[in-house]
Amino acid sequence: MSSEFEQKIGIITKRFEKFSNFIELENLRSYLLFTANSQVSSNVLAQMGFGNHKDVVILPYNPVSKVHYQKVNLITSGSLIIYVKSKPLSEKFLIEKNESFFKEYLNTNELNLAFRGSEKVIVPEMSDCNSHDEDSKIHIKIEDLFHSIESFFAVVEPNIVFLLQGQSNEPDILFSFNMMPEMSGIKSKNLLKIDVCLDYEHKTKGKNYIKREEDYSIEFMDDIKEVGHAELYKSAFSLILKVKSFNNPN
Repeated sequence: MSSEFEQKIGIITKRFEKFSNFIELENLRSYLLFTANSQVSSNVLAQMGFGNHKDVVILPYNPVSKVHYQKVNLITSGSLIIYVKSKPLSEKFLIEKNESFFKEYLNTNELNLAFRGSEKVIVPEMSDCNSHDEDSKIHIKIEDLFHSIESFFAVVEPNIVFLLQGQSNEPDILFSFNMMPEMSGIKSKNLLKIDVCLDYEHKTKGKNYIKREEDYSIEFMDDIKEVGHAELYKSAFSLILKVKSFNNPN
């Protein structure tokens, strides 16, 4: 193993030292986009066993931790909690999808995608307990390290990609979950495999989407409103979610 490769693995390992079962997102907009994208049947979250009924969008709120969250049930015995610290999106339990406050977070195209086929939104008050069990703590394993963003998106084709931002002298880390099962050992070790790419040029800074064309060229985008409806079916898009922390919200 070359020293350069060892250095890259060391960078990734160090940045994931505090990872357990939690990913804190930057803001409520990111959380809503995450939830919206989780309903696409072909994405990685569906492979994780996560997804809502097509007629309802579920936005759980934990009144103890004061977070909106989504629980991702993994192949392992553990579970992953994606959350944002926030007041409840609404004091109502049942919300209509045309509530005006959604427009504060999502543009028209994003709203249409988020509520595709869904008529109602519910905000149940609930708390996950399993992820706080020390025996279910998740351990990260690097599956594949990609040496260019183009390679990463051509092979992995992530519907959602998480971004760990580095300092100006550090690379950003793009990662997605690799759910290819291991036949032995994965349950006892609670391993969660990730595919990773190091971005030394900070190409995704300030960007919210990555568009991949049919010729595998990629474009970094601020907003999906720049894209026409016909293009949504011709090109592949990945949502970039910036990770604020790996902290336990309690």
